[in-house]
Amino acid sequence: MLNVDIWNIAFTVINILVLYFFLKHFLFRPVKKIMDERKQMVEHDLDAAKDAKSEAIRMKEEYEARFASADEEASRIVEDARRRAGAEYDQMLVQARQDAEKRKQDADQEIALERERAMSELKNSVADLAISAAEKLMEQHSGEESDKKLYDAFLKNAEEQHD
Repeated sequence: MLNVDIWNIAFTVINILVLYFFLKHFLFRPVKKIMDERKQMVEHDLDAAKDAKSEAIRMKEEYEARFASADEEASRIVEDARRRAGAEYDQMLVQARQDAEKRKQDADQEIALERERAMSELKNSVADLAISAAEKLMEQHSGEESDKKLYDAFLKNAEEQHD
């Protein structure tokens, strides 16, 4: 049979209370303290992760803005280079035309000088021939047949000098 003793129940209750306070003091408080610290650490890590995510989003937006700006800048640089190349091409074309025109003018002047020199030489040659023919005519006063021979000789001599 079951024996119920008041002292037995009292010591059991006291043992349970002592065990409870002992466990509360040496086990539950340190465990609760560790759990609170871990909770704070997790909350801190979550806040840090949230901040890092916000920073990453901000950096991504900044990167996209810079990328768009760089793309615009690259387009502007390419367009500027094309414009400068076109201007340089036009300048080179104008310079080439000016050089060609100058060379043409120089060639025209050279041709004119050569023509004048040739004409001067031809005039001198004709004058010399005329003087020579006049001298021969003066030396020989023989008549019409002699004049004809002199005239033919003059033409032959002129042709030879001209060739």
